[in-house]
Amino acid sequence: MKQGLLLLLLVSLFTLNARSQSNSTYSVGFNAFSYLQLPRIADQDPLKYLTSKFSGGIFKIDDRQINYRLSGRFINQALDFKSDCTNCNLVNGKVTDYAIKLGFEKNLSYSKVQPYFAFDIGYRYNRFKGLRNFVDLQRTTALTDQVEAIKNGLTLGPTLGLRITPIEQISIFAEGSLELYLSHLRTQTVAQNTAAQSIETAENKKEFLFTPVTVGLQIHLGSRN
Repeated sequence: MKQGLLLLLLVSLFTLNARSQSNSTYSVGFNAFSYLQLPRIADQDPLKYLTSKFSGGIFKIDDRQINYRLSGRFINQALDFKSDCTNCNLVNGKVTDYAIKLGFEKNLSYSKVQPYFAFDIGYRYNRFKGLRNFVDLQRTTALTDQVEAIKNGLTLGPTLGLRITPIEQISIFAEGSLELYLSHLRTQTVAQNTAAQSIETAENKKEFLFTPVTVGLQIHLGSRN
């Protein structure tokens, strides 16, 4: 995925004409770095943040006053953490999180340094699968469960960002966002013993998720007559 994104950017760079960003009809870009808060998993500390690299992209159409944007992100990586409970923790797990959003973006100036405001709405899916170890007072593992938690639902929220355009066809951006996530949660717990008892629960959840910073690169293509 990383190689494909870089190849697209390199090809675009060598096919551009010398046009200003204000004349661009569309832009493509990628997220090079993100520091974000994932949906809460089981008894996880809700303030836990995750670092991801080259995990998202964006496509924008410029309508002079307002940019319409389509963005997406995909994360699939190992995640280990301690739970809030006294005698248990979650280990050796993997989280899969992806989202696709549609929204608009309004530039607050048209200089080489552009603050902007955006609002997006879309769909988000989050899945965690791992092992939960219950630890007794002697700090040994007394019981192990396999846990799978799946959330999916509506995501929406505002974004504030800053875009710097050092040359006409390329911009570097940094933005932060606050997201309201309305999801349906399904959790399945299977005891790792001879009985292999399975418990499944379902409920609706509401969370506010904060992404302090996302940094990336955009390339501006096309022009208006």
